[in-house]
Amino acid sequence: MRRRRELLLRYRDELDRADEELSERQPEDVQRATELWDATVLAHLGESDARALLEVVQALRRLDTGDYGVCVTCGEDIAPARLDALPTAATCIECATIGDRDRRHRRDLRPSA
Repeated sequence: MRRRRELLLRYRDELDRADEELSERQPEDVQRATELWDATVLAHLGESDARALLEVVQALRRLDTGDYGVCVTCGEDIAPARLDALPTAATCIECATIGDRDRRHRRDLRPSA
């Protein structure tokens, strides 16, 4: 849990530093720089990388609000072993399993092309 917290805090510190630098600039410059940065990052990230980055940012937000380690679906605590294996986990294993099963079921119901 300590290592996971250190990793998430390091990402949060980088985001805070970027926000601080951006707040010192003119709004138009900030908007232009942000758009350029987003375009550059997205151009270099694949879909899975972008999804992983989003999961990290969301985990950091949960950490900031005190909701880290609590399932966003049912509100129960997420098992420490799950968080050790997947620090960005937003759901407990039970809710994740149900969600995976539902997604597979919906995929199987789609008509074939």
